[in-house]
Amino acid sequence: MPTFREILLQTETALLKADVFFGHGYESAHDEAVALVLAAARLSPFNTGTEVLERAFPDDASATLGVLLKQRCGDRLPLAYVTGEAYLGPLCFKADSRALVPRSPIAEIILNGFAPWFQDEQPAVIVDVCCGGGSLGMLAKLVFPNATVVLSDLDDAALALTQENSQRHPVDGIVKGDLLAWCADDSVDIVIANPPYVDAHDMADLPPEYRHEPGLALVGGDDGLDLVRVLLHDAARLLRSTGLLLLEVGNSQDALDELDPCLHPTWVDLEQGGHGVAAFMAQDLAQWAGKTSFNGGESK
Repeated sequence: MPTFREILLQTETALLKADVFFGHGYESAHDEAVALVLAAARLSPFNTGTEVLERAFPDDASATLGVLLKQRCGDRLPLAYVTGEAYLGPLCFKADSRALVPRSPIAEIILNGFAPWFQDEQPAVIVDVCCGGGSLGMLAKLVFPNATVVLSDLDDAALALTQENSQRHPVDGIVKGDLLAWCADDSVDIVIANPPYVDAHDMADLPPEYRHEPGLALVGGDDGLDLVRVLLHDAARLLRSTGLLLLEVGNSQDALDELDPCLHPTWVDLEQGGHGVAAFMAQDLAQWAGKTSFNGGESK
């Protein structure tokens, strides 16, 4: 009977041979192989160590692993859709094709308590807009349990997944809304925004794994900033004077830099990897919004 070590090596080889793309929270064939093997054996990565390597791999897990590998290598499903779950920080979320796989680098900033970007002692109200399955807002609730944390999305399927994840990780509200239009002026301390931001060029070149994710959560228009333009103006309206907008735009970073000479994103240096996350202070946004007319962010 093969050991976990032998099965792990075989699984890693299968992933490499299939030339799958690693971009949904795992960086290598080895990492994905570990996740697949443990999932097939119904073991948790958080309480399973190297001592398992020399144990016999269960017979019933072998058949399960075969199914998982077909989905991953043959169908090119992202690993989280294969296993049905994804970890972000210390939390585990249900994951399926109703929303993007949880992987935003904003998680690092949340787990650091929004330091040094949020200047007040404690945020009272946090909004996670374009929340998908809800992972970022739920992480924020973990870090700031006394804050009112509200999650928002326009997509019914994503919100259904958010509701299911909220059974594991409760939040204070889940709202169906068009971006931030539902928020009152001067009412929010921190906005977390991971909107659709993939530009037309990148959409045409996406690996097969990304094609299983909802297009509504990816497509950002020609320059990737169709919804970002709206979010910037809405955030300027609803953030309190000491407030903060954290905005992920990924490869559309250059487009945001060039959007308006009066707009000055501060790009966050992410220690755990990732790019394209900008921090905006409320007062800077308000000053910018006061100088612009809403015709795509161009200065008056």
